[in-house]
Amino acid sequence: MEVKKLLRREPIVVELGTSLRQAAQIMVREGVGLLPIVSPGDRRRVLGVISERDFVKAFATQRGLDDLNVEDVGTMGDVVAIREDASVGEAARLMLERGIRHLVVVDTEGKLVGVISIRDVVKIDEMLRLASQV
Repeated sequence: MEVKKLLRREPIVVELGTSLRQAAQIMVREGVGLLPIVSPGDRRRVLGVISERDFVKAFATQRGLDDLNVEDVGTMGDVVAIREDASVGEAARLMLERGIRHLVVVDTEGKLVGVISIRDVVKIDEMLRLASQV
């Protein structure tokens, strides 16, 4: 099964310069654990990501949510991504190898098409396992 089959909605993103408070509000409202950080001029060009873990790191610095922007604490540059036509098995392997819970999904041109989580992968694995028992 291809990764693109796991995508359920348009990616929820934040632009450079978004405050941590705004990012946290978006994550809570949308029920997501990772937000791609995109260029204001191109919402499909991923510049970095910010995850729940990054918020924990920010709190550890004892700075406020309004004092920092997403690029101050997120992972910028080397974003772990997978192509939408890759297999779900490849996605699971990549998550395990890198010790991460989310993957940015890109098209053949490297443009953002979505985000998957380990939860998405586990659900598919469980569904396939149950279906094989029928």
